[in-house]
Amino acid sequence: MTSATPVDQQLTKRASALFDALHRHTGEFAMFGHQGDTSTHHSADADSDTLAVTGSYPAVWGADLGRIELGWDENIDHVPFVDIRNDARRASRMGAIVTFSWHSVNPITEGGYGDNLAPGSVAAVLPGGELHGKYLTWLDRLADFLLSVRDDDGTPIPLIFRPFHEHTGDWFWWCPGSFARPTDTTPEQFAELWRMTVEYLRDERDVHQVLYAYSPDRSRIDMTDDTTLESGYLRGYPGDGYVDVLGLDDYWDIDQPLDGPDAADPAERHDKFVRILTLIGRLGMERGKLAAVTEVGSPREFAAAFGDDPNAPWTTFMLSAAKANEYTRRALWYLPWCNFDGAEHTGAYGTPTVDSPYAEDFRRFVRDDFMRMADTLPDMYA
Repeated sequence: MTSATPVDQQLTKRASALFDALHRHTGEFAMFGHQGDTSTHHSADADSDTLAVTGSYPAVWGADLGRIELGWDENIDHVPFVDIRNDARRASRMGAIVTFSWHSVNPITEGGYGDNLAPGSVAAVLPGGELHGKYLTWLDRLADFLLSVRDDDGTPIPLIFRPFHEHTGDWFWWCPGSFARPTDTTPEQFAELWRMTVEYLRDERDVHQVLYAYSPDRSRIDMTDDTTLESGYLRGYPGDGYVDVLGLDDYWDIDQPLDGPDAADPAERHDKFVRILTLIGRLGMERGKLAAVTEVGSPREFAAAFGDDPNAPWTTFMLSAAKANEYTRRALWYLPWCNFDGAEHTGAYGTPTVDSPYAEDFRRFVRDDFMRMADTLPDMYA
């Protein structure tokens, strides 16, 4: 087991306290997180579907910084950056934790998902590449925003930054892909991009309130055996000196068809979910890193079929995996995605609404002795 050392040796006092608290509480509990909790919701009686169903806000608040690189006033989801900053202050005041992802545009096309895979995109922004200067301008805009995220008294708010997520897929410009489905970006180029980004923010721009989270996509990781699992997870890994959190984005194991040509077995997927949680927990322990499920699908019919109660997917599938063994218990938070309109009947829809058949089970999930919400967290900044 390696002792825990942050990526940034000059962390602010509160960020250092958060780093220490997360390590200290590893294995004691897991936190419920939610992306865009107060910016995307259906409830008319509360500014959060999570609050409307459970009576509490999440312990981890997620937001995306996509389009900050272009100097826009709103992010990729049309949430004003001033609102994202204010939500971070609000979360900080209640003792919750803030995490940012970054769906940046393609540096060549400046397009989103549809234009995200222009060949040579990563090579173009690395030192010596034709768009290196442009990328540094992006990082300056990003740094300016991160540095502006402060409490009312001007104290920098600790942040968990999760750039270049799901890089084991092939749908973002930064992705090297998997062993079976590689892109034109090599794992070494991805690692160089990561290190360059961290070094610029930390060393050139003096951004010192950030912990850095690495988050491969589960769907492209070969789980034939433990060797392929670990090598697939670590493909493109930038090195222990550049990662604070070993994360995972897993929709693949949580929500699949129960019948038809693409039908999956809930018991088999639950087993694989436990296996990959075990991996990130074990690697975290061995390397002195935190572990987290940085994005996770919303348990619905598929997950419910794992147990005996058709309305209990959160406890029978998700919670049982979280508590399966000493390594799975090291995953510090589970963060479903936004409650976007039109996604209510998909596994990408984050939390049950008040009229959902899963609402009662969701309440049981967040109030389990192992789970924490904002109002049940210990002081993470002491």
